[in-house]
Amino acid sequence: MQDIVDFVTNELGCPPSRVVKIDAFPGNAVYEVEEALIVKTSTNHAALRAEAWACARAATAGCAAPAIIGFGRLDTGMSAVIMSRVPGRPITGEHPAFDEVAADLRRLHSVTMPGFGWLAEGSKHPSWLGFLSAICDDTRKLAPDVADAAETAIDEHTDTLGAIENGVLCHGDLKAAHILVDDGRLAGVIDWGDALVADRWFDIARFAHRSPERSLDLLLESYGATAEEWRLPLYQALWMLVDACVAHRHGHRVDATLRGAMNYLSATN
Repeated sequence: MQDIVDFVTNELGCPPSRVVKIDAFPGNAVYEVEEALIVKTSTNHAALRAEAWACARAATAGCAAPAIIGFGRLDTGMSAVIMSRVPGRPITGEHPAFDEVAADLRRLHSVTMPGFGWLAEGSKHPSWLGFLSAICDDTRKLAPDVADAAETAIDEHTDTLGAIENGVLCHGDLKAAHILVDDGRLAGVIDWGDALVADRWFDIARFAHRSPERSLDLLLESYGATAEEWRLPLYQALWMLVDACVAHRHGHRVDATLRGAMNYLSATN
């Protein structure tokens, strides 16, 4: 804990009176500082730097993202970022703030960027189809039949997907727990560590497959756009494949996730 105190002191010019660890998982930890700030630490410098950049860029675009206050390295070698703490509680199923969430998403998705893929990996894919194919390639090491089914679904819409030349900045982990409301209003969107450059519907699909149908309806109604019937199920399936690959690398069972992906793929026909 002393390394966090020293880091905050160096960045802010005065020692904090209260630091509490509020979350921890392999290679990462999160601390609350005086109920006003959050310090995130990570062994993955690129990922934390990408999260800080995404927060700052989203805020510049007018989105309710945490303010980035400082970035550096701890004496332990871990990277650390100080950001403002967003107050509030996770949004609920039919909360009226979904119109504000949709407005924030429109602003975020107005930010175009070169390449496609995770910011932490440098958005290294030159095409949208290339990024989607990479998801299938990762899945093939785990479940070849599911990877084949995903590739077939992508191939059926190659012309449309291949026409996406410009990606937009996406949050990459939208769900109720990351959308905080306070006093009836949107307070902010947190946890930008999975930010990426993608088709905007890929971002919405991330929310769709983890949210009540009514919440999705409210978001889409205020977002003010519609997608082809196949697009959201396809992207939801691909997100589940991303989740399965990550979970498998951490030693978790992924059978149910793969079955869920197949169910979504069946809805793309």
